Formats: sequence, C-alpha cells, structure tokens
Amino acid sequence: MSILGMARATEVVQPATRGGKSPEPAVPGAVVTAAESVMTYIPTEVVTAYVAVLGILDAPAGHSRTPQWVVFWLFLAITPLAVWAAMAQREMAKGRRVPLHPAAWPVHTGFNIMAATAAFVLWGFSLPGSPFSGFGWYSPKIGAVALILGSLVLGLISPLFRANSAARRRPAQAAS
Repeated sequence: MSILGMARATEVVQPATRGGKSPEPAVPGAVVTAAESVMTYIPTEVVTAYVAVLGILDAPAGHSRTPQWVVFWLFLAITPLAVWAAMAQREMAKGRRVPLHPAAWPVHTGFNIMAATAAFVLWGFSLPGSPFSGFGWYSPKIGAVALILGSLVLGLISPLFRANSAARRRPAQAAS
C-alpha cells in the first residue's frame, strides 16, 4: 500500500446517503494533503524501505511491538544521514568537495535535516500499524491530527529557512 493509500485509509468517511451516492471524506483530502506535505521532507528511499520493513514485520495484535520500535528508531537515525548523503551527492555532481563539517554545508541543509527528521516522526506516528498504535491512548484520529498540525508548522517555518536559496555557504566557511 502506498503512503497516500495509508493516509486515505485514516480519513473519516461519512455513511452513504439514501440516494446511493458513494461515501465522501468528512474532511476532503486534509489528511492526504498533510501526508503529501510531510512526505516532501523525507527522502523517498527512507519511506520506501521503512514501509517495506514494516510490512514484513506486520505482527498480529497482542504480540510484542519491539521489532517495530527497533525499525522505527533505526529509520529515524537513517533519515538525517539520507538527507546529508543527498546533499553530498549534489555537491559532488557540481564538482565540489563533500562538505563534512556542518559549517561547510549549504545554508539550507541543517533545516532540511531537522525537517526530514521531524517529518519522519510525524509520518511514522500517523501510519496505520505503526509502533505507536500499541499505546492505549493512541488512535488513528490522533495520528491524523498530529500529521495535519505538523505539516502546518513545517509549511509555515520552511520559507523562513529557504528565503535566500541563492546563498550557497556562509561566507567565512566557503573554503571548508
């Protein structure tokens, strides 16, 4: 199942009317839009691998969620590394050295790493069958609300960190 399919599965659907109309989402596309927004921050490779591994680990209710938690924390740790690796590949493609020290990274890289990591947590929290679903207080509605609010916050602060996209590096660190 695709991530958007999973997001659509969490939408609240109104019952069919007498006229035979098909059910429609109570909040049309809000969860799907939030999922799409958050997904723009997470590297596709991380999402694909995480969903595949979760699908393999699909444990019936009542079993330990420890393997799911291990996978969640592993992919959470991989997410910032994947963002950095993508940045390094872009720099190498332009004939530049790979910037190892954060002071030598392109200006927006730090934000991209933080946003991708936060987006992965939000997305993982909202996914049906995630390890969070083992908590008694968790529900798909809470996951959907967290996803919507998180995408709103990321969407509002993202332009603040991308305002000067022409800036490549901080002037004092350009040679690093």
